[in-house]
Amino acid sequence: MKQFRSIALQLMALVFVGGMLASCLNDDDGDNNSFSYLPKSEQLQAYGVIAGNHAGRVYWVSANGMSQARLDSADVTLNVVNDSTAYIYNFPTKPLADTIKTEYSDLKAAMLQQPNTTLTIYTRYFRLTPIYFQADPYNITYNVTYGGANHKVEVAFYTQMPNYLFGTYDSSSKQLQIVMNEGAVWVDRENNGTNPTNHLITSRNFLYKSI
Repeated sequence: MKQFRSIALQLMALVFVGGMLASCLNDDDGDNNSFSYLPKSEQLQAYGVIAGNHAGRVYWVSANGMSQARLDSADVTLNVVNDSTAYIYNFPTKPLADTIKTEYSDLKAAMLQQPNTTLTIYTRYFRLTPIYFQADPYNITYNVTYGGANHKVEVAFYTQMPNYLFGTYDSSSKQLQIVMNEGAVWVDRENNGTNPTNHLITSRNFLYKSI
């Protein structure tokens, strides 16, 4: 129970800190709609500190009402491959799918059968000490068959950076953390115009922590 409260609070706190950080960065820039990234040389310096593979876990809160809330997690590996790209291997598909609306039961059942996947993340650094970086996941695409037809299913994450999607590195504990927020599940988006249906009941926060 203590671990549940700790991680759940971190999920909320990291988003809160992201909002505060956005405010500070905007104040520094004198522009409420922008902030400054580090120059290329310092971005490479920050990348050099966290480059490579990091074993860890990804956490999320599952709930069927507040009384049944529980902390779930899965083992993953983060690989920071260059100053603009990172991968999370073995990212779990189930928590991406189990908040699909009940009226799309065929879609939900099909997605829950999909294997774990690799999440690709665009990174860009905006603080060197301590290290803070943009962590913007690309859409995850699944080719899924249900209802007698093949469908292209996309899982999308919010991109209101840095309020929802950012990473941090604590030099004293040598721990990396990335907060992410799933925002939509789309089906055959290219056939549905500029405003495709979002099949999620609600968004879901994820927290990656290295170990």
